[in-house]
Amino acid sequence: MPRDPPVVQEPAEEAVCLFLGSFEEKSAAAVLEQRLISLDIRSSIEAVDAAAGVDYWVYLPPLASRQASLRQLKELQARKIDSYIIAEGDLANGISLGIFPRSDSAESVVQRLKGAGYEPLLKELSRAHRSYWVRIAPGSRRLAEESLLQRLAFDFKGLKHQIMPCEGVARSARID
Repeated sequence: MPRDPPVVQEPAEEAVCLFLGSFEEKSAAAVLEQRLISLDIRSSIEAVDAAAGVDYWVYLPPLASRQASLRQLKELQARKIDSYIIAEGDLANGISLGIFPRSDSAESVVQRLKGAGYEPLLKELSRAHRSYWVRIAPGSRRLAEESLLQRLAFDFKGLKHQIMPCEGVARSARID
């Protein structure tokens, strides 16, 4: 018995949206959004967080009491070691010894402090970069023809447009 070929499902037209961006400031995206609304093009602003690198935090963990941590802080500062008490969070009352953009710089500080008799720890902190995109609603996408996109690119320097899935873009950060 012959078998039917597999059915390839194309994404529904409503499942893809046109995105215009990116903007560093939400207010700039709002200007574009208002312009589109004035043209009866339904749109919304989407925040996109993308990984922008890693920083390296050197710190001493909290001691048994705040008093003990403050004594340690004074000792470090007397030795001319740049240090600050951590005021809140999981490491409250610990001592921050600096945040560094390069691992080798952080590692150098760790080794120097170990040589001075301390047991510093190193923690990676992910940096995120937030940008804003204007999402044109699927029903309005047909109104955003090429000539309009060209005018917008002229008025909003560096404006890009991409067709992406409507859902989940703000979390996925796949927009270039």
